[in-house]
Amino acid sequence: MKKIIILLIAVMGWHGMANAQKISFDNSTIVKGTTLWKTPVTATFTFTNKERTPLVIKDVDAGCGCLSVDWTKTPVEKGGKGEVKVTYDAKQLGTYDRFIDVYTNGSAKPVKVRMSGRISNVEEINVDEMFPYVIDNVRVSTNNIEFPDVYGGDSATVKIEVYNAGREVYTPQLMHVPSYITMDIKPKLLAAGRRGVIELTVHGDLVPELGLNQTSVYVPRFPGDKVGTNNDIEISTVKLSDVQLDNNSKVAPKMKLSTTELVLNSHGRFANAVGKLGIKPDFLGKVGIKTKMQGVVTITNRGNAPLTLTNIQAFNRAITVSIPNTTIAPGQKAQMKVAVDSRFLGMSKAQPRILIITNDPKMPKAVINVKFE
Repeated sequence: MKKIIILLIAVMGWHGMANAQKISFDNSTIVKGTTLWKTPVTATFTFTNKERTPLVIKDVDAGCGCLSVDWTKTPVEKGGKGEVKVTYDAKQLGTYDRFIDVYTNGSAKPVKVRMSGRISNVEEINVDEMFPYVIDNVRVSTNNIEFPDVYGGDSATVKIEVYNAGREVYTPQLMHVPSYITMDIKPKLLAAGRRGVIELTVHGDLVPELGLNQTSVYVPRFPGDKVGTNNDIEISTVKLSDVQLDNNSKVAPKMKLSTTELVLNSHGRFANAVGKLGIKPDFLGKVGIKTKMQGVVTITNRGNAPLTLTNIQAFNRAITVSIPNTTIAPGQKAQMKVAVDSRFLGMSKAQPRILIITNDPKMPKAVINVKFE
């Protein structure tokens, strides 16, 4: 009798382990956007086995003849990864939204994955290329806007293209638009798979400060959505003074910079820090062991009137700038120290740059790019 009881406990224990086994998908919902008619489209669902025992996919039920499936046939050990591939034949125009059941040796109940998108008979844009910034079911063409040279009486317009990758009608909008920018939205409603445009116009007379003005606007994903770092678009506006000295004046300052590309050298830890933040390599290059680096730019006044540095500002909040004086006499120099802290590089979408506004009639504005190697 004791042997029978022990045997039952052992069987129940094994059965409990099997049922506890779970398949964990990296993303159980994949939105494929718009695909050309009769061009099959495939969604690849990657999964991980997080349990101790090998995971086996026994079957995948697509539930529709329009779908074909393939999956990892060999057992997946603990910590290992596998794939479930679902291909839609794209023979029917319009939107599609399909659920697929994945059966494993871990449970009698299937795990569901979901594939959706839209089929069009018109060759359309490459959604991934034109709308690289994904905010849930909303995709936008950019997450960083710049108005580089705006004078008091000027206005300038930029466009943000918006794509509705969801299944429901979407109302394009931006939250927290500053008072010096007006917004125009076309169309007012976006059906699934449709795109629209948000035009932002900056009005120089209303921009509050000379030099760099930075703010963020936010893309709502649904009514009542909140603002956050995952749905923001940064806006930088550089306002220049309308009053400049006569370009032909013989009595004028003349600014000379030692460089407009400040290259900082570093080793080890700095490279790891910026790498984790996903900073684009086209302006970072190779970086290394420090989290903080410093460099110097020499500013020389080669004119015959005092040079005034009206504004010195950094586009990226990881950069700090210090200078002993902002008025440089004719023939004199000033050393501008530039410090970069890699811990804050990812907090701004703007490339690391420094803006200088001056009273030099031929160089009212200068930009110094900060690079790393």
